[in-house]
Amino acid sequence: MRRLKPAKPHAKRQIDEALQLMRLARKLLREAGAPRATQKIGVAINSAEGALRHCERRPMISEP
Repeated sequence: MRRLKPAKPHAKRQIDEALQLMRLARKLLREAGAPRATQKIGVAINSAEGALRHCERRPMISEP
């Protein structure tokens, strides 16, 4: 298995914030009656959750 590239300390926080915004967007799209857009944002959320899991496995580097 190849080595994981180190993550910057703020990467996890940024992914968490993006997930919060995407979940809000999904809720608003659902309320607006846009089922296809709601489905697409759900796929994006699943992808971002995978990115978060990957980030959590990566070693952290400290910024100077």
